[in-house]
Amino acid sequence: MDRRTRFIIFIILTVVLFGLVGWFIVWPTLRPLIPATFLAQQPPALPTPNPPVTPQGSGGNSTDPSVPPTGGVASFDPTPSPDAFIIADLERRAGVLAERVESGSSEDGFTNYDDAMLDASPTLAASFQSMKTAMKKAHPAAGASYVVTARRLVEQGESDQITGTTFNVSVQMQASVRTGGNIST
Repeated sequence: MDRRTRFIIFIILTVVLFGLVGWFIVWPTLRPLIPATFLAQQPPALPTPNPPVTPQGSGGNSTDPSVPPTGGVASFDPTPSPDAFIIADLERRAGVLAERVESGSSEDGFTNYDDAMLDASPTLAASFQSMKTAMKKAHPAAGASYVVTARRLVEQGESDQITGTTFNVSVQMQASVRTGGNIST
């Protein structure tokens, strides 16, 4: 080895040695001295919402002109319908069920339908079984890979009260289909 090669190797080893000393000795020593807010930058906190302000003399919440003005701040105390929690649960369950049904793969034999059948009525379970059979026939496991990934965007109940024996929930979804190497959304 000539002198220049040894000098280059010496420089490289020196830089590596300084890096290791800095990483294993200097950084652990300095880390407790650096404020945690500097190390983990978080976005600023969102402001707390203020109550809506109405113009002076507007009568507050009342539309009746005989009611005297209540001041500059309008108060609103929403009282959810008695069915609000039931409807929210139905919407959540519909979204989860829709994701389970619509997301599946030919590689695992469309077991997503088996998952959806766990919490379904017998007629719905039979419908899922027929859908599974049709999907397995259309996309056999030995053929090209067929994968559908669905995610719910919005669940919406038909109204804010349950008025009958059935309650419809619509679920808006986005699905990505991968057939072999082709992907479509």
